Amino acid sequence: MAATNSAFKKMKVSEAKRASIDTKLIVKDEELLIFTESCRDLYEAGVPINEMMRQLQQAMPNQKFAIGIGLMLDDLENGKLLSEAMGRFPKVFGNDYRSLIRAAEQSGKWTRKRDRFGEMKEGILDMLINYLKRRKGARDRVKAGLLYPSFIIVALLITIAVFAFFILPTLKELFLSINPDMLTGSITGLLFGAGDFINQYWWLVLIISTSGIGFLWKYWKSEAGQKLWTYYQLRVKGIAPVFVNMNVGEIMWLMGTLFSAGLTPQESLDILASSARNYEVSKALELAKEYLYQGIPFCDALKKAHWVFDGQTYMVLSSAQKSGRLGTTLQNYAGQLFEKVDQGVDRFIKMLEPAILCLAGLVVGLLVIGFYGGFSNAITKINRF
Repeated sequence: MAATNSAFKKMKVSEAKRASIDTKLIVKDEELLIFTESCRDLYEAGVPINEMMRQLQQAMPNQKFAIGIGLMLDDLENGKLLSEAMGRFPKVFGNDYRSLIRAAEQSGKWTRKRDRFGEMKEGILDMLINYLKRRKGARDRVKAGLLYPSFIIVALLITIAVFAFFILPTLKELFLSINPDMLTGSITGLLFGAGDFINQYWWLVLIISTSGIGFLWKYWKSEAGQKLWTYYQLRVKGIAPVFVNMNVGEIMWLMGTLFSAGLTPQESLDILASSARNYEVSKALELAKEYLYQGIPFCDALKKAHWVFDGQTYMVLSSAQKSGRLGTTLQNYAGQLFEKVDQGVDRFIKMLEPAILCLAGLVVGLLVIGFYGGFSNAITKINRF
């Protein structure tokens, strides 16, 4: 059995070296969550870390992730810590994830245990699992909220394309057979002209549309595009409260987890700055760390660094700092913010649905107005006969 495991590991590591997946490996949120839960369960069962990685490697259905675990196992057997081995894959195990693993290595508080009063205290792996679930839930909620409007927009575009390619040519032949001059200088004529252009130069329309979408996507993925998007997502009316609550909620939950794991405010802010998805908020967290070194209190440093940490967030931070219960208080507050995210997404969907329906109605209305004159002239022409 040991020989089989060793051969399996060597095969995986060899494949990994050929594939050069170290920094390129990306896994789904669900896979990372299952991996972390399995680590927690195996550790509670008394399985050593090296054996734990070996079992997870063999059970992992994602072959690339299995290769990565094989490389991590290789590092562990060469004397590295688990947090150091995970550093091979920064896109899988972010700075926040590795920092919590490092805290578990230093404190030994991997899984839940009973304290001297008999109360069950969560371990760092339990905190990490809760953090991943919260983060995944908030992101999935926002994605789900945008899914339905996207379907409506795609359906509307398909309807317009079918109308332009199949219905307009047939109607044009009908109108021209009745009166060739009735389309000159009319709105109906403009619609038919647009349809003719799309039918004749569809390839040009496709190239321009694809190029435009590709350019916008590339710009959005660039640093300048991300800066612009993260700036306006905190300020545009309608969606700003959702993104503010989501960003602050993720930060508060991770911050509470880091404090519960025993990290200092400076260490926590360093991790938070590197893991925050919003560029502007990330820079604000770095600034808050500088304020801490200047002697400014923790809650005041955050408030001074960015306005998203003002108001209720500042009051919660101040109260938690005075009570000495930063970990529990911040996680509870993050839960409230995630509930607000859910409510905000629901409101956004309710506002977006009628807006898209109004857009569809506007398109239909323009078509009706455009063809009304043509049909009227056609009916008049037929009555004369």
